[in-house]
Amino acid sequence: MLGKHKALAVALAVIIAAGFAYFPSDDGQTARATADTRRFVLILAGASGQSESEKFDLEVAARTETLTSTCMKSHGFQYPPKNPHSVVDVEDASDFSSLDYARKHGFGISVFPHFTPEATAAKSYLKTLSAASLKAYDATLPGCVDSSQRTTEKEYGIPEANSEWARVDGEVQHDRRYQSTLETWRSCAAAAGHPAQSRLALITDLRKEYTSVMAGIQDGDLPQDQLAALAAQNPTWRKFHRSELDAAVATFPCSQAADRIYVSIFLQYLNRNS
Repeated sequence: MLGKHKALAVALAVIIAAGFAYFPSDDGQTARATADTRRFVLILAGASGQSESEKFDLEVAARTETLTSTCMKSHGFQYPPKNPHSVVDVEDASDFSSLDYARKHGFGISVFPHFTPEATAAKSYLKTLSAASLKAYDATLPGCVDSSQRTTEKEYGIPEANSEWARVDGEVQHDRRYQSTLETWRSCAAAAGHPAQSRLALITDLRKEYTSVMAGIQDGDLPQDQLAALAAQNPTWRKFHRSELDAAVATFPCSQAADRIYVSIFLQYLNRNS
């Protein structure tokens, strides 16, 4: 199982809506949301490829930024929409379909994301605000970001996609063919020196270890580039990074076979219920 969609950076972490009331103004918007729901379901299932996943992330980020800008303007503030690459790191996002990625980044656990620098225009504008206006700006922005994110999620049919993916994935997990596939994966991974119940379980254990490693490294809220440099000098981090890469590369053939079968069965259940 590939699991839920990878988290987006900053305000877009974990795309699951929480009840924002949005009503499409016409059938065209409804049709687009329906199409995007299926589009996202296929991404969640790992059936669309990494490039489509990256494209979707950037579209969602761009739309959220545009809506945030409009919202802030309605409150009397300027907010130039950020470059989506400044809030979404598609370059280093986990890619389970690429052996080159596994060799360089493992499962993506110990990656330090890289973002396009924020436009100077936004910083320049903030410097023009009085202390009172800046306080009001800071108080207004979170609400605009939140409402814009929720609206974007509804426009793209994301809540429905998460629900549909969970339903179909549940069927796949109980399918005897996939249960047999998992048994094969376990045998393959164990033979490769990384016994685990599944790739997800292997990654979960590694993430727990990484959390412990980083707890001994991180000193305050450092920028990602400084934190990356600090980690690279730490023997414990380097040891973990090597072990992550080894696990990802060693189990890559096992996972590729399992992923193909997962997608095949997933599509059968999805299309049967469409």
